[in-house]
Amino acid sequence: MNKNGCNEMELYIHIPFCVQKCKYCDFLSMAADEATKERYVEALMNEIAFYGRQEEWEQGLETVYFGGGTPTVIGSRNLIRILDCVRSYFRIKEECEITIELNPATIDGEGLKELRLNGVNRLSIGLQSARNEELKLLGRIHSYEEFLKAFREARIAGFKNVNVDLISSLPGQRVEDYKESLQKVIWLGPEHISAYSLILEEGTPFYDSYVNHPELLPDEDTDREMYHLTKEMLKAAGYDRYEISNYAKSGFESKHNSGYWKRVPYLGTGLGASSFIGGKRWKNGTNLKEYLRNWEKINENTVFPGRLEEFYTLSRRDEMAEYLYLGLRMSRGVSIKGFERCFGKDLFDVYGKEIAKFKKEGLLVADEEKDRIYLTDFGMDVSNYVFERFV
Repeated sequence: MNKNGCNEMELYIHIPFCVQKCKYCDFLSMAADEATKERYVEALMNEIAFYGRQEEWEQGLETVYFGGGTPTVIGSRNLIRILDCVRSYFRIKEECEITIELNPATIDGEGLKELRLNGVNRLSIGLQSARNEELKLLGRIHSYEEFLKAFREARIAGFKNVNVDLISSLPGQRVEDYKESLQKVIWLGPEHISAYSLILEEGTPFYDSYVNHPELLPDEDTDREMYHLTKEMLKAAGYDRYEISNYAKSGFESKHNSGYWKRVPYLGTGLGASSFIGGKRWKNGTNLKEYLRNWEKINENTVFPGRLEEFYTLSRRDEMAEYLYLGLRMSRGVSIKGFERCFGKDLFDVYGKEIAKFKKEGLLVADEEKDRIYLTDFGMDVSNYVFERFV
């Protein structure tokens, strides 16, 4: 256990680049030339080295996660350089889950083999749809055929833990269209499937095109039908729904994302990355030029050179609320006794009224004998309504 009172640790590495921004995406991502990508890799490794030298974070890493953007646009060579840098400054546990997100059009079989040989053991492939007309509508740069090629090459390279992302309720999408995508992914048998319903995020082309034209999107009943179809088809295919939008074969739940929901401490490196250590949350600045300028030239004596856009210490009440609304995202919910161990208070003394209300409404189960509190299927359907009461 380290100074922050934790013996678990996760590392997130943000690669903000992509070939082109998808029309629905509000993530911190952008296109960039090769020179900028190279400068970013050097700055990022400097940031990783800076944190790695801090005594507070010297415990072994449970997970390493490369997200974006599209991490694979910087090439397998650079991804391996960054991973080698992590190994130089952090202890990576033998069972560490190392994930890289990828777009099927941004890596080939040789690149996948190199990643696997250098310790990457999990891939997350952004398919989104198995219908090429829908991929074009979304602004994706790949076709379904390119996804199939990438998936098969991942298997040849030796990856035995692969996630595939899907999005439902796309403009003009029918239930049978979405069902086709779901069936094709199930047939391939990835170990993990993340299935999300489209959300119109402000500032995206999709928001501008559809926020005032809801008639162009599937109606609420159709959206719910797709949502329930996902649960039914994946359950029948042997996927356990372990979180609101995530399904996995036994033993293949995402360790990294589960860590977020369990409030495992994590360090975020790279542009705009968030961290949670010792009851504190902070976020790196989001200006690329400033990030490069701050992190390109540092040495072992450099005091923190970066810029934080957010930094705050959670109150005890904040932490208790997080314990519930993050933990309740998972199908198994949270431990009643665990709450008391963490906070020295009885869960029902703090949230008894809310728990009684949701039990009465059929949204929540509190099983003291099994030491669990968790959402019912109906509670999962309206989870945001539940979470708002705990915030």
